[in-house]
Amino acid sequence: MRRSKTSRPHATIPKLRVKAKKSLSYEESSIDDMENNIPFKDIPDDNIEDSVISPDNVDTNMSENELAYEKLTNEESDSTDKNSTEKINEESDYMDIDDNYIIEEVSIEDIDDPYRPLLDATEEEIPVDSDVLEEESPDFKGFDGEYGPYFPNFTSAMIFIWITKHMISTSAYEDLARILKHPRYQKEDITTNIRQIRKWRNRLPLVRVSKHDVPLSSQRTPSTCTSTKSAFTISPLIYLERILKNPMLMPEMYFGPGIVTDKKQEFWHGELWQDSLLFGEDTIENKNGESYRAGEFLKYHEKSSTVICRVRSIVVDETDNNILKLKTDTLISHEDLRNCRSTDNRHTRGKGKELWLVEGKTKLVNLASIEQRIIVWLCDMPEPETYDFYVDEIMYHFDGRWKYRNIAERHRLPCEFIKFKQPQQNLPILKIFLDIYIDDFGTYRNVYHSLGGVYLQLGNMPLTLRKQLKNHFLLGFVPFGASLNDFITPILQDIRLLENGLVMETLNGRVWVVGGVGCTTADLPQGNDLAGVKRHGANHGCRTCNVPNDQYTNSNYNFIKNARFNQQTDKRLTEIRNQNSRGNKEYLATKYGLVEPAGPFNNLQWDRHLQTPQDAYHSMAGKARTLLEATFNILNANGENAFIEYWRSIEKPAHWSRMPNPLRHRQSFMFSDVLKLVMLMPFILRRFLKPHHIKVDTLNNWRENLKIRQNSMVVSKLVTCWAIEAKTLKLAFLTIMTESIYQELQNSLKEEREILIQLFPNNFTNLPNLHVNVHLLQHARNFATLVNTAVGVKEMVHRTFKERVPHTNRKVIELDLTRQYNTIQALRHLIDGCKDHRFNERTNTLKNLSKDPKLHTILSGWYATENSSIMDADQNENSEDTVCHNENFIDLKLGNQRNIKKIKSIPGLTKKLDTNNPFFQDLYKVYRDQLGSKAALLNKNLEFYGSIAYTVLRNPPIRIKLCVGDVVEIEEESEGIAYARIKLIIRHKANNGHYYAFFAFEWFEVTNITDPILGCPLYKIQEPEQMRWFQIFTIDFVNHVPCVHFIHNCTNTCNSEHDEANRNYILNRFYYNPV
Repeated sequence: MRRSKTSRPHATIPKLRVKAKKSLSYEESSIDDMENNIPFKDIPDDNIEDSVISPDNVDTNMSENELAYEKLTNEESDSTDKNSTEKINEESDYMDIDDNYIIEEVSIEDIDDPYRPLLDATEEEIPVDSDVLEEESPDFKGFDGEYGPYFPNFTSAMIFIWITKHMISTSAYEDLARILKHPRYQKEDITTNIRQIRKWRNRLPLVRVSKHDVPLSSQRTPSTCTSTKSAFTISPLIYLERILKNPMLMPEMYFGPGIVTDKKQEFWHGELWQDSLLFGEDTIENKNGESYRAGEFLKYHEKSSTVICRVRSIVVDETDNNILKLKTDTLISHEDLRNCRSTDNRHTRGKGKELWLVEGKTKLVNLASIEQRIIVWLCDMPEPETYDFYVDEIMYHFDGRWKYRNIAERHRLPCEFIKFKQPQQNLPILKIFLDIYIDDFGTYRNVYHSLGGVYLQLGNMPLTLRKQLKNHFLLGFVPFGASLNDFITPILQDIRLLENGLVMETLNGRVWVVGGVGCTTADLPQGNDLAGVKRHGANHGCRTCNVPNDQYTNSNYNFIKNARFNQQTDKRLTEIRNQNSRGNKEYLATKYGLVEPAGPFNNLQWDRHLQTPQDAYHSMAGKARTLLEATFNILNANGENAFIEYWRSIEKPAHWSRMPNPLRHRQSFMFSDVLKLVMLMPFILRRFLKPHHIKVDTLNNWRENLKIRQNSMVVSKLVTCWAIEAKTLKLAFLTIMTESIYQELQNSLKEEREILIQLFPNNFTNLPNLHVNVHLLQHARNFATLVNTAVGVKEMVHRTFKERVPHTNRKVIELDLTRQYNTIQALRHLIDGCKDHRFNERTNTLKNLSKDPKLHTILSGWYATENSSIMDADQNENSEDTVCHNENFIDLKLGNQRNIKKIKSIPGLTKKLDTNNPFFQDLYKVYRDQLGSKAALLNKNLEFYGSIAYTVLRNPPIRIKLCVGDVVEIEEESEGIAYARIKLIIRHKANNGHYYAFFAFEWFEVTNITDPILGCPLYKIQEPEQMRWFQIFTIDFVNHVPCVHFIHNCTNTCNSEHDEANRNYILNRFYYNPV
């Protein structure tokens, strides 16, 4: 209970008088204002703080960099000046305020009574027409005691001063309060010297950080810089060994052969994993002990015929009881050739010994169907002494027709160029898929000083683990002015060791570990650097095919026949190196579009063109940004004003951060903001766009070029263009792919290219980002999905390091950041329950912190320990906590409790639970059917809240945060997926003394009507008087983070606010989580 406060007379408090000035609207604020006041963040849902936000209020989620800054030293570094002056860096808490902002009561359960007055806040409504925003209070109830009337005691006064001095954020203070209130906290254990605390870092199980010197470019660095600089790296083998010993990671990883499945999501569902010896399986034995290997040619029987095939790999067929099968390419004779002209000699040549390799039509073959081995000569390989057949051409499908190309123009199988070394001992084999991400980021706001971040991910982890920031492992930073080739040398040496195989200790004992680079990811220019290809401005600037830059968007260009092949590039590089003069080398390099020396990964066992996929995140978002710019440029002044009006009023997902005016500040938009805007653009244009909103010259040109008579048809064409763009982006960023989705993606990419060039030829003709469309489908097949190789989440890693730059001495930034990261990973290593090899006999007590409910919020709110902190369902701190009858739903937190005024504002709503309450019958049925309580409800009081957050225990656990007004998806027996809007969040005390939380839903009714231009279905939300739908549900009906968005289907009756009588809504089929 909160302690009552004794008041006494007191003098008024001197306080500054602040006058409120008329402020600009958010959309009209300047860029400087946004940078200083408004946080634009790309934060995944599961990284948002536990605090939840009312949709009526602005976003006030705070990031970790708002913690109090401490003095930082570069500990024990030989390359830094030990006598340098330490700097104190401070940042301020920030909060967006608008006219609708309401201060809700904030309470912290862990703060005892003496401290609660510090957190109490009285809501005083300021008159809207008042010019005075803040002044001294003329009368208030003061505190008794030595520090009254302002503070209740010494502790409260000093904490308030400390918070004000160091600008402590809410989350930082709540963490501190939980530590101080923990029963194991002892004030005698406090160490007053922070340097002594920092020395404890040296006791942690830190990984080895190696140093080597790299040359600096005199053209990229100031003249005062030295010619060399120290670079610091962490070996990928060290990370690998730790991961394989981590009890939170190792059991969730996959090390088997490629899997053929209908729903493709993970790397091992993709063709590259399936075909590679370093990741998949290449050998299989039948019951008789006869083995078959990748690259061999076989005859097998299929129904009543015999088929010749080449074995690509050994895969698991998930669609057929997980049976191991041969994945094969079919070889056909001249009788089965497609689209073969009678005038050519394919039917007569070869004397019956010529076969054709069919590309893109793989088949799975059972071992029992194999008849015999045969020898087939592929004519681009050395000729064997004897052979049964030969292959000189490939039959492939392009632009709706079957075509032929020479056998030399093919991507060779990994078994043709990878040498796999068998283990020397009879040990289990673990194959490792390395995903290396490389990108530059600026360290300072006003000074250009970039670092090249090099990060590692393991493709053996499922997507749920790979999208967590803590599972992106830092290999090092390329110093400013240094080249990647010089920096990455020691890392590549370790990767070559992994390719040859080595013995490692794991959670399950000693194993033989082998693997290599599965893919390298980067943005478009740096991806070309990694592949050793000139950038897109060159004559041949695509790293996947040899297209000239003046034919990037030529739909007739055969990018399959003219693809870049690894063995072909090797020959061309050799040709360039053998030239005697520099001029000849540059001429050939320009002719082939290659860079000499080649990319840094040139000496690894990989295919530089297949394993350096085009990044879908940058290419797709780059196209969207270009389309956004082109669209805004064709609007006249009336069109711009109408756009802003509808942009402000359109429904946006509650968890989105507020975005500035797209018209004025679109150049400052991050790619994630652009992708979000694309989801809304078709609906905004559909609502307001009329012919008189478009510039006359543009309208006339479109009518002439498109041969359209009516201006309204031109408008429909533009809206259709945006609908296609939004649909294409949605398909590209799906986390699960099927064969039908692959085909739909291919068609959508083709439609996108055609309509963009048709409407905006000056903006999109020969645009490199648009050319990437032709390669995305194959990238998706190689790696299962485009999300697996997109860098959206990976770029979030940069943010964690940029936030730490102010905490360094800014002299050797790359070393300071590496050391800080090393400390974080060491703590994560222990909290995950890993053992320290130095103290095998000691118990790791730190892992128990993740089970402590009093510390749960501290660890779960930090990216380095997210999902490591799992509170058991039976570890609630007291019986007053809100619980769920489902034991997998834990750690419930309710926020923004509704006061009497808000409750009365909803017609028919009351806190009293009686037969007149509209929820009485539904609530009783929930208790009876879901909670097994058939007794009459004794407690007659209801509590209403604006938000709720809870954790669902699954693998991995997920944190769900919902607000009143959010739309959720619910599995319904008759309709499959049904949609409902959260009308109320209710808490009720049951007869057993526990508090339970419930949702009150408003249901969306299917209308079977689809918007003819957008292709999105229309729904109608239930009328208030419609009671035929059950409304009250327990919280376990929402067991995943919702990914659904509805937009009001406005008519002429909707102005600045929606017409409540119009209850029609459109389901946004273009909505997804871009990052």
